[in-house]
Amino acid sequence: MKKLLILLVFSVSALWSQAQQLEQWTQFYMNEYMINPAVTGADDYYHANALYRNQWVGIQDAPRTYYLSLQGPIVSDVMGLGGAVFSDIVGHTRRTGLQLSYAYHLKISTEYKLSFSLSAGLFQFAVDGGKLNLQNVGDIALSNGYMSIWTPDFGSGVRFAGDNFHVGIYVPQIANMRAQFFDDFSETDNLLSRHYYLNAGYMYEIDDDFDIEANLLGRYVTPMDMFELQVRGIYQEMVWLGASYRTPLISDQLPAAVGVMAGYKFKNNLTIGYAYDFDIGDVGVATSGSHEIVLGITFSRKNDDPVLPPE
Repeated sequence: MKKLLILLVFSVSALWSQAQQLEQWTQFYMNEYMINPAVTGADDYYHANALYRNQWVGIQDAPRTYYLSLQGPIVSDVMGLGGAVFSDIVGHTRRTGLQLSYAYHLKISTEYKLSFSLSAGLFQFAVDGGKLNLQNVGDIALSNGYMSIWTPDFGSGVRFAGDNFHVGIYVPQIANMRAQFFDDFSETDNLLSRHYYLNAGYMYEIDDDFDIEANLLGRYVTPMDMFELQVRGIYQEMVWLGASYRTPLISDQLPAAVGVMAGYKFKNNLTIGYAYDFDIGDVGVATSGSHEIVLGITFSRKNDDPVLPPE
């Protein structure tokens, strides 16, 4: 039974790594930039965020993700610029990269804004072949040493937002670039698969102290999908508690998961958030869950303090 469980876990991990090439996050509500760069510069202040995620604790070689981003407005808040660096480690493989993004915001009215974004990145994929046990020892697509390649990539997104809601679509890895370790071996299926992200959020004000926020994130890459619904209760825009549920709707190759999250905003510019996920089913038996921490800082390029009249 133990061997069957281990086999199941690694089968799920392999499927996830093959199709869902991009990172898994839970607290995307703290940094929408991670799932749609069209938000770049949408506010009149800058956002800096750092994330660490330790997924499937207890399973050897499970994913670990590090992420750092900065984005904000330029040119009278009509445009925005942003950037991110990240590293995603799964077993003896590593995906590290830099992404830059540009967004243009079109004011439809005083309440609504339509935003467009383009992003470009440079990614490194590395594999330590000496630590892999291959089924085919003479596999010409791999070597028994350390291998790494650099490849460019591009993405595009759109976002529509009002005072208390937003909805957006983002397509990372839109160019389907090829990740090839050897120039003389071109018969590889290692492509940066095109992903499709759909995200939406709505904030409902109960009274002056309490708000409820709901967020939805849907992701699709052939042949897998994953949708996540989150609800948070927020007190005085400072403290929050929430819960999430993540499940595939089309395919059945990935396990569902439930999660809880909590956070605190200090003096309206320093934020810390924590999330805990637990997979449902056989994978959940083999792991104690996933942990994620996000630190955020917001700051303005302007001095908003009132000017005191001379005495």
